[in-house]
Amino acid sequence: MRSLIQSSSRRIGILGGGQLGWMMILEGRKYPFTFYVLDDPSAPACRIADRCFRPEEYREMIDQADVVTFEFEHVSEEALRYAEEKGKLLPGLNTVELKRERWREKVYYRDHSLPTSRFYIAEDGEEALRILRDQFNNVGVIKQSRGGYDGKGQYFIRGDVERYQFIKEMKCRFVVEELVNFDYEVSIVVTRDGKGDFRAYPPTFNYNSKGILVYNYGPLNDGEVLDKFVEVARKLADSLNYVGTMAIEFFVRGGDVLINEFAPRVHNTGHYTLDAAFVSQFEQHLRAITGMELGDTALLSYGGMVNILGTSRVPPEVLRYGKVYWYGKGEVRRRRKMGHVNVVGESLDDVKRKISIIMDLIYPEGVDQYI
Repeated sequence: MRSLIQSSSRRIGILGGGQLGWMMILEGRKYPFTFYVLDDPSAPACRIADRCFRPEEYREMIDQADVVTFEFEHVSEEALRYAEEKGKLLPGLNTVELKRERWREKVYYRDHSLPTSRFYIAEDGEEALRILRDQFNNVGVIKQSRGGYDGKGQYFIRGDVERYQFIKEMKCRFVVEELVNFDYEVSIVVTRDGKGDFRAYPPTFNYNSKGILVYNYGPLNDGEVLDKFVEVARKLADSLNYVGTMAIEFFVRGGDVLINEFAPRVHNTGHYTLDAAFVSQFEQHLRAITGMELGDTALLSYGGMVNILGTSRVPPEVLRYGKVYWYGKGEVRRRRKMGHVNVVGESLDDVKRKISIIMDLIYPEGVDQYI
């Protein structure tokens, strides 16, 4: 019988060199993995990889890797398809294709009886505005089908439709959705391996502003809907034959849950697992794609996370309340994720108190000034 160390030795290729790949490598260093990254050498993950390959060298990297994953779905399409052809891509290309075109994602939910908001597909901006008027009385969300994330390419319209007439000139496909009057937003991070073994972390409450996550905390203790999150997440993962870690964002309205979107990768809302969980989302993903046993998703404490957005201001006092992860991206820009602060506590109230203090320290003028 081979030992754990022998059986888990792998050369892992990561498409994309951002902070998610960086944290994946940091967590993977406890195992005998070799990490290759496809990105510009200045990218965060490239700085700590065993080898960094430039984007045009994708064939060489994929040929040398035992398994290939991605830290972001908007990476080289050629590299994704080549890794899929070689039988090395996990999770599979089918998951990326859903995310690259938002309309495919929404139709997938409908076709697989997964709960989501009411929507229509428009072939151009003029049709999108017409659907908004006729189906939603000019109150809804118009989202570009391709390329939108962290609130980009999304237009939240509450009757002030005259402000958005520029959409009429846009010649791309859109998804037009109802504007959900939800009680709160939740994420759940789950992992499924190649044998169908499934593990779920407890759901967390999310606070977003302008379409981007600002902070989250958990675990939530809403017994009425907890089982629904896990049930829907498992159904989605099984239907995709998914291998790896994914996150699903939900709207909660009364006792109902609606999928807002899913991410076929490790996710911002799972960063707290680095410090509050027995096994982090990053290690869990690596275990799944390399055929290792999945770990326990139990939390060791209450936890949360604050994103550092559009600023390099991290006063030393922050360290009294949390643990800083700085991505080393260089240029500071509005909305750009420069790092995050993880928080743990003895209770949910303790975590929320620390998050409030950290928010005041990092964003003295309010977070909207930075995003």
